[in-house]
Amino acid sequence: MRTIALALCLLAATAATAADLTPDLNLRLRQEVLEGVYHFAPDADRNWLRLRARAGLRLGLEQHAFAFRLLNESRHHLAPDPGVDWDELLLDRALWTWQVSDRNQLIVGRQAVIWDDGFLMLEGHPLDGSRSIYHDAVRFRRACEGGSLDLVLMADGKRDDLVLSGDENRPLSDADERGVALRLARGSWSGTAIWKDEDDPDGVLSDLRTLTFGLRYTHRPDVGVSWHAEAAVQHQDGPVPSASECGEIPDDGWAVAGQAFATGGVGRGFELEGGGFLYSGGGCAGGNLRPFRTPWGRWPRWSEMYIYTLIGEGTPGRVHVAAWENIAAPRLNLRRPLNDALTARLGLNWLMAPANDWETRGLLTQLELKARFGGGATGHLLWEMLDPGSYHDGRYGLPALTDTIHFLRWQIAWSL
Repeated sequence: MRTIALALCLLAATAATAADLTPDLNLRLRQEVLEGVYHFAPDADRNWLRLRARAGLRLGLEQHAFAFRLLNESRHHLAPDPGVDWDELLLDRALWTWQVSDRNQLIVGRQAVIWDDGFLMLEGHPLDGSRSIYHDAVRFRRACEGGSLDLVLMADGKRDDLVLSGDENRPLSDADERGVALRLARGSWSGTAIWKDEDDPDGVLSDLRTLTFGLRYTHRPDVGVSWHAEAAVQHQDGPVPSASECGEIPDDGWAVAGQAFATGGVGRGFELEGGGFLYSGGGCAGGNLRPFRTPWGRWPRWSEMYIYTLIGEGTPGRVHVAAWENIAAPRLNLRRPLNDALTARLGLNWLMAPANDWETRGLLTQLELKARFGGGATGHLLWEMLDPGSYHDGRYGLPALTDTIHFLRWQIAWSL
């Protein structure tokens, strides 16, 4: 797959003189301040600046199109250890799209695969800090009468063989990952089937195979309350380490996950979203269920801060960042446009641990201001706070978290 991606870049460059060229440029600057979030580390606070630059081209040739893009994200550490990490220059996108017919499309190469709101399918590399989310994949899409079909074959390495400059040994995920994913949609319904195989080339983690089935319903009326509900059941084949005092989990079994939300206006320009999500846990308190392993949904779906707190629940060889498992919460978001350029959001999440007698993980509060500046420029200011609950008191062999923690981020981005 990596050889194919590199060949696509060369082919695109060769065809550039005869193609319809469109530049693909993006800059993003963000500062993140984490106060107490790394509670499991000697230095609990973090403060850094991240500058991501992406540059590429899109080339159109009748029924064919090529796209490639290079990426670098440098990180300027302000605390606890000041310094600059220039990171890697990598190939973020390299794909060929063939519009076979009005209804059929084939996409080959390094690409982003996102289904719905990313509950099961979005993030290709959870350990790279959101700089890139690509999959190395072959994807076939077909538009049907009243529906669609999406079939993806992917093979993502624990490390990237196509790093152009920098650290080729940087882990992007816990293991080499291979998968086949199918999504069928018709009307308001969509169903998914995702098979995934995880094989750690370093031999630290045991092999794990998962088969996940998902069903989603979305209701979007022209006027009134919109809502969606999604449920997933997963069979796992392979041992899963447990961070709980409940002991070992059987080498195969079932896990479940789900979400449901409704959104509607509540007067004076306010919009309220309410609902909840659940990812099963495991161990003695989890009954016969195992921790749900979202196929490719390890990203800040519910919180930008809590993904780092979850690292403290990791096991040897597995980085637990954004590993949404043994977590459930009712969730509210209140949004209101302040003017044509600014939108404010207040979020409340009551986090719990289902497999530990529904003990409280804590109250997560979020306050966000999003801005559109025009000319392709956007920005946001985000503050999150967690008042930890009893689950984090250190009784389950996990590092104790007893103090309130905070996360603050501002961001300016520009795209052409």
